[in-house]
Amino acid sequence: MHRLRRNIPSLGTLTAFEAAARRESFTRAADELGVTQAAVSRRIKALETELGRPLFDRTTRRVRLTDAGRRLFEAVGQSFDGLADAVEALRAPDTMLTIAVSVAFGHFRLLPVLSSFRELAPHTGLRVISEDTWNAPDDTRIDVAVRYGHPPFRGMRVVGSLREVLVPVAAPSVASGLHGVGIEDLARRRDLTLIESAEPEPSWLGWSQWLRRSGWTGPFGGAALRFSNYSDAIYAAMDGQGIALGWTGLLKRTLADGRLTVLDLPPLKPRERHYILVSDRRNHSELVETFVRWMETSF
Repeated sequence: MHRLRRNIPSLGTLTAFEAAARRESFTRAADELGVTQAAVSRRIKALETELGRPLFDRTTRRVRLTDAGRRLFEAVGQSFDGLADAVEALRAPDTMLTIAVSVAFGHFRLLPVLSSFRELAPHTGLRVISEDTWNAPDDTRIDVAVRYGHPPFRGMRVVGSLREVLVPVAAPSVASGLHGVGIEDLARRRDLTLIESAEPEPSWLGWSQWLRRSGWTGPFGGAALRFSNYSDAIYAAMDGQGIALGWTGLLKRTLADGRLTVLDLPPLKPRERHYILVSDRRNHSELVETFVRWMETSF
């Protein structure tokens, strides 16, 4: 018997441990697995005996992982994720695509045109992961990703890009009253509400950076209305609540349909842009190449 198989506990034991660790309860783990609480407890006790150390601190209401338990839980979780990915890929190797984008890119660029790709490849399943954290290089499920910044990107290869220009934008009802407003007015006038969001990327510019790069060297008190993500900031601007910074590539359709208007202020052309990326660690299917070509022509 292979040494690895001799040293690893049974799959049933590890499944019980993973469920109990994730749910922080032997009872809830038993309900999830369709077995008794006593069966889960016996398996975990046997596992602790085999490893020679406790994996849980047990209380009357819940269980918590020990340091050793956390180490095992991380390893088991990664292994289970890898198994699930492999099984899913074997079941449908050429019919499922996973796309990772920021929340804003998903809202404003991808979702409005996604139906055209479904018409192009009607038998393809799509999984869209919208998140502002950057996990694409470490997530084996992801086939194509879009990220704002400047290459290189760890573990990813650039296959396309979307140039961006950064300009102040506002709803038409707000923009109509801002003729003649200059950079100094944005920095100093309290009657002008500037809208800002937390930066999802280090290279993502806020109002202070835009003002400085546009030539303003005086004081700036900060934006009056702040949101935790860029999509909410843009929706607030569309609602007429103030002035936001707009990436013209990202907001192309929103600007084209008149929900936002570009103000008559100097545009800023950052070196960063939105890049279309694929993993540089594995070969890519024809379906991935089809999706990338569609993005290049649709965006």
